[in-house]
Amino acid sequence: MKEIDEIEVAGEEDVDLERRKALSRLGLVATAAYTAPALMTLSQSANASDDDSTEPSEPSEPSEPSEPSEPSEPSEPSEPTSPSEPTSPSEPTSPSEPTSPSEPASPDEPDPVDE
Repeated sequence: MKEIDEIEVAGEEDVDLERRKALSRLGLVATAAYTAPALMTLSQSANASDDDSTEPSEPSEPSEPSEPSEPSEPSEPSEPTSPSEPTSPSEPTSPSEPTSPSEPASPDEPDPVDE
């Protein structure tokens, strides 16, 4: 009987080790997938700053100011609008009756929420 118990324990340890390996691999894959976008943008930024062809060019000469344009003709005045018709008043509603405070349930009575 001892041999069977030892075999079962050894089998459980193998399964546990395989499970741990699988979980660690899953964790590594998830970490890589999570950090990949951030790392990709960092490497692109680093490559852009290492490039010598991105030096600033010399400023160009300022251009001559353009002639002012003529003012445009004034537009026709718009038609005045008339006031809108008043809407009919809404019907008054009757006030609701105040509710009475709920009484605490006695310990003998079952709670209606539990039913």
